[in-house]
Amino acid sequence: MLKAIIDLLVQLFIYPGMVFTVFMIIFTQWIQRKIAGRIQYRRGPTHVGPMGMLQPFADFMKLLIKEDVVNKYSMKALPLIIAALGVGSLMALTLMTPIAYKPFAAPYDVIVFFYLALWSSLAIMLLALATPNPYTSLGAGRYMALLASSEPAFIASFLVPVIIASRTSGAEYSLYLTSIQSWKLWVESPLSFISMLIAAIAGFIAMMGVLEIKPLDFPEAEGEIYWGVFTEYGGPRLAMGFFILFTERIIIPLIYAILFLGGTWPFDPSENLLAAIIMVFIKFFIVFIVLSIIDSVMPRYRPDQAVRFLWKYALTLSILALITALLVPS
Repeated sequence: MLKAIIDLLVQLFIYPGMVFTVFMIIFTQWIQRKIAGRIQYRRGPTHVGPMGMLQPFADFMKLLIKEDVVNKYSMKALPLIIAALGVGSLMALTLMTPIAYKPFAAPYDVIVFFYLALWSSLAIMLLALATPNPYTSLGAGRYMALLASSEPAFIASFLVPVIIASRTSGAEYSLYLTSIQSWKLWVESPLSFISMLIAAIAGFIAMMGVLEIKPLDFPEAEGEIYWGVFTEYGGPRLAMGFFILFTERIIIPLIYAILFLGGTWPFDPSENLLAAIIMVFIKFFIVFIVLSIIDSVMPRYRPDQAVRFLWKYALTLSILALITALLVPS
């Protein structure tokens, strides 16, 4: 019992939890800035740390040590509690994946996955609603429109591999059990392949919406609504908001790579855990780099254009993939 508790605490706070996530945020934000810099004919971070690698950490610390200035009419403690819950929900998601050395799995735990993944997005929205400001309110309204347009497609498309694995391989609607055999779903049958292909396309588009990747980042729109949901935030509170956003940009693409890019394949985590973890991160970085390139080269949609695009393509394709998955013979 004591060993189980120690393993849980180590996984929550060290690997793959808090400490490792902070390291990943620093590294992935450095990669994203370098990619954006190269595309825009700049060098990107160069001074802080080797090749500028510690610049994201320096920026984060600069926000943390600033004075915590709060709007007179804002809620004081609630935003901090909401932000902590948002970060905690994303930390918990890592324990349901093959990158954890003692992963958690249970029948129908995919429901827990969707709840925790949605809570981090809701945390950002609640942070905005806790600070009265015309720009903040407008940004929160746009963010709610984005969630209402992208989350249904996100849930439907990410359900597809779980349903197919449960029907054909006895995964019991478990995220972890699906992830270790997701590569089989592409070769299970022609119908399974078609369903996975459609779901992969729809899921990628929906993931862009959830992560506010251009052209679907209209809740920010700095030139139109100042800074949207973060208009009233600065210092430590802004750092917490960014921490949620940057952590989402690690965890959600990681789950996408696990479900749609074969996960640990060609390695089995029960036989070679280290190789399996390395393979998962290689696939994650491929997804992350593609998202970073898209985010750097695409213009921004207007809210009506983005919502129409998500409902027309992401949701339609995800429902089609879901129906096809239900037709896969068990």
